[in-house]
Amino acid sequence: MKEADYGFNELVHNKSFQRWINGRANPKEKVYWDEWVADNPKNRSLAKRAHREIAGFTIKPGSNPDRYRAWEELQQRIEKAEGASSNKSYNFHPKNKLQWFFRAAAVFLVVAATGIAVNFLNSQESQEQAEQIVRNEIVTEYGEQKTIKLNDGSRIILNAHSNLVYTVDPADSNEVEVFLDGEAHFSVAKRENPGDAPFKVRTSAGYVKVMGTEFVVSTRNQGTQVVLEEGSVALAPMNRESRETVMKPGELAEFNADSKHIRSRLVNTEVYSSWTTYQLVFDKTPLADVVDRLENTFGIKVVVRQADLYERTISGAIDNSSLEVITSALSNTLDTPITVRDEAVYVGK
Repeated sequence: MKEADYGFNELVHNKSFQRWINGRANPKEKVYWDEWVADNPKNRSLAKRAHREIAGFTIKPGSNPDRYRAWEELQQRIEKAEGASSNKSYNFHPKNKLQWFFRAAAVFLVVAATGIAVNFLNSQESQEQAEQIVRNEIVTEYGEQKTIKLNDGSRIILNAHSNLVYTVDPADSNEVEVFLDGEAHFSVAKRENPGDAPFKVRTSAGYVKVMGTEFVVSTRNQGTQVVLEEGSVALAPMNRESRETVMKPGELAEFNADSKHIRSRLVNTEVYSSWTTYQLVFDKTPLADVVDRLENTFGIKVVVRQADLYERTISGAIDNSSLEVITSALSNTLDTPITVRDEAVYVGK
């Protein structure tokens, strides 16, 4: 396809792109944006940034600490008000949340413009609340993994080309919230007491609530994919008011922000978590899925020259330490030549 050059703001305000992000694109639009995103890593990176903006939050914290603190204070007061009107401690009301979000944004602009923010920020309560929250950002490049160990005993392995922001309340090490764009494996320490705060993973499509378990979350393909290895987690897309779906071990679940139903099926979980041990395990995995894995891990474009190869499935384990090792193993498995040239992998003759 002919590449179109979009700026960030232009993409965020593009109605067709917004429909595609929200799963409402018509067939022609879907083909266009699917191909545009697949065209090169620059497009994929730009689309992810625009996706986060449209979803209502940005992974990277703001650069102005005073405004950021005021924004945090507004959010905390909103959450207090919502909590007082609900009998359930951890219910999430996405539509109400969005309404509060936009009201809060409007209030924040008025406060900043009139100078009232100075008094607002100087209140003892806002200072104490802002100081309580510790916020960290972790970023991985292509071909890189990072491990994050939290004070509550939880461990996160962040896969290649991913962004993760996590907040921790020093007064309660169990109160952890993570924002993820990319792919990560979570090993969450068990919450022993019923009153303990759950560990939450948020994506642009919704959230995963955890009380102690091991699972993988990926936002690689527009929506959110969760694979549960052990324990249990509760899922809630943005538009499902307080309704949560509880997963069972061995299940893969997929949803996006507008999902009315969460799609789930039983899988071999090792296929989705093996990357944490620098191996790729495949179990009758379609070649298209293998292609996605290579592109997201190494930041290269994969071109399959023979359409019939997409009908092939792959089983077995491959060392994930280098692109050269993987392509060599795939070439032997598929019995077809694979060449690497100009930051692209060509499969087939």
